[in-house]
Amino acid sequence: MVSAMTEERSSGRLSVRVGVGLSPLAPGPPYPAFWEMVEALEEIGYDSLWLNDSPGRLGTLAPLPTLAAVAARTERLKLGTNVLALPHRHPVVLARELATLDVLSAGRLLPAGGLGVDLPRELAATGVVKAERGPRVEESVAVMKRLWGGEPVTHSGRYWSFADVVLHPTPTRPRLEFWLGGRAPAALRRIGRVGDGWLASFAGPEEVGEGIATIRAAAADAGRVIDEDHYGATIFSAPGEAELPPPGHPLLDQLRPGLARSDHVAVGAAATRALLERFLAVGVTKFVLNPLSRDPADWLRRLYPAAIEPLERAGLSVPAAAG
Repeated sequence: MVSAMTEERSSGRLSVRVGVGLSPLAPGPPYPAFWEMVEALEEIGYDSLWLNDSPGRLGTLAPLPTLAAVAARTERLKLGTNVLALPHRHPVVLARELATLDVLSAGRLLPAGGLGVDLPRELAATGVVKAERGPRVEESVAVMKRLWGGEPVTHSGRYWSFADVVLHPTPTRPRLEFWLGGRAPAALRRIGRVGDGWLASFAGPEEVGEGIATIRAAAADAGRVIDEDHYGATIFSAPGEAELPPPGHPLLDQLRPGLARSDHVAVGAAATRALLERFLAVGVTKFVLNPLSRDPADWLRRLYPAAIEPLERAGLSVPAAAG
């Protein structure tokens, strides 16, 4: 069977896909609006739904049980995590949960993980020492990938040890890919060593382009190749200026003080398409779009034909080095 990547390269195009995130800027648990948005995504044609994970913000929906509920109410929509905080989770338990979710959704899971948000309350809530987060992520990813193979696994590591563990059921795909987040040089090199793709957040197009180059170099040093269509970015989109949070927002402005809003926030359909095109120009083909709107379902309905569908239909030319 010819892989999707092989088919894309033979046609000279890479697939462009846009999913939708439940915005971390949304105030409180938006239960009725959430299900309305899920139904709209399934109907309109958006590729996927992505949920963030912040153990330090207990007022948000926990991603894995929520995605399991979404799987039961949808048939087409892919299900992503943007991104799971890995350091405090036991990889055996998490590997089982992710495999179960992939099986129950008939192979629609798109898992991505990382260090978690670098905030003091986050570290305090999980009990993980900051300096240990990176090594924990690397060990966790290696353990989960071995377990998903379905063979008995014995592991003696720095943080976790176990003997003769067999995971069942295993994911629906022979190789369940695991993407990673992060922006720091160490995180980018880690993606090159052990990740299957990169999902960037709170970063502009130029920074992401430089990050892709760093990941490619790290992958080459490790004797690996990451598929050219495995680079993603998170953006925000609002129908009008009145929908934007005021300046100084803790996440939108203070998490990355030097990041201009125009590098990851767009106002209106034309500006959203232009921002997506800026990311496409540096090699990003997968997107998580967080709607900033009092009526997200309505905004997503209007946005899809104007900005999303044309870019997905066109795809992206395969870079010369990848052909």
